[in-house]
Amino acid sequence: MAGQTRQPEQREQTGQGEHTGQSEHTVAAVYVYGIVAADHPCDLGELGGVGDPPAPLRRLRAGRVVAVVSDAPPGLRAKRRDVQAHQGVLDRLGRQGTVLPMRFGVVATDEDSLRDELADEDDAHLATLDSLTRRTEINVKVFCDEDELIRSVAENDPTVRRLRSRAGSVDEQIQLGEAVAAAIEDRERALEELLLAALGPLAVSHLTGSKVRGAAVNESFLVDDDRAEEFAETADHLDAAWGPAIRLQRSGPLPPYSFVTTPDLTTEPMSGKPVPGGEA
Repeated sequence: MAGQTRQPEQREQTGQGEHTGQSEHTVAAVYVYGIVAADHPCDLGELGGVGDPPAPLRRLRAGRVVAVVSDAPPGLRAKRRDVQAHQGVLDRLGRQGTVLPMRFGVVATDEDSLRDELADEDDAHLATLDSLTRRTEINVKVFCDEDELIRSVAENDPTVRRLRSRAGSVDEQIQLGEAVAAAIEDRERALEELLLAALGPLAVSHLTGSKVRGAAVNESFLVDDDRAEEFAETADHLDAAWGPAIRLQRSGPLPPYSFVTTPDLTTEPMSGKPVPGGEA
């Protein structure tokens, strides 16, 4: 409201020897791990954050939500230790309550910009947290033996068989290659439909992920905790039924990254790009 002055929020240390004090104005970049409700325990003990040495973790509260943060180390890259530290913080928070997880590398310009975002989007963050309560993400990828897939297409797809029988000219070879690619896409689409038919009813929601090298299917599912075991068993049965030429890879439970929108922060650029598993 015009004419009002925002009162400084609390900046709290989450480790042992916890203390609460008025925040000092700072322009240091802030690394963000996740957002929780203000009543979340946030018991992180002596757990450290990203950086070398590990940065101390703290709570940054604005209204009814809290961001778990640390100072952002300069030149941050997606090294394995830092990726694991980030995941470790989210795992600990997730065991104590619902968390809105940030992907690796979310860095706010300073505490004030982050606090403003938390306050402005207070209702939205709480609604998202409510939608994730007692739910988890499970990612499922399907990998096909490439040689076996091409052999099967060559033997069973009528268009490919017809073109193979007369593929002599350059144009005919191009047509054959296009037909093989189209047939493989059809097979992958059929696998995706079978996967969704089997697992979709066991999930609250699902999202198709970006293309992953070697994977025919990449789907993420938001699953109620009390259906996670049934989901896993169904996925394993599907994997067994498909045989050795098709492999289903199930990952989870995971923080529900795919079902969270990263806050619109003014961010400092991260040095390097995050990669799966991180650099050594």
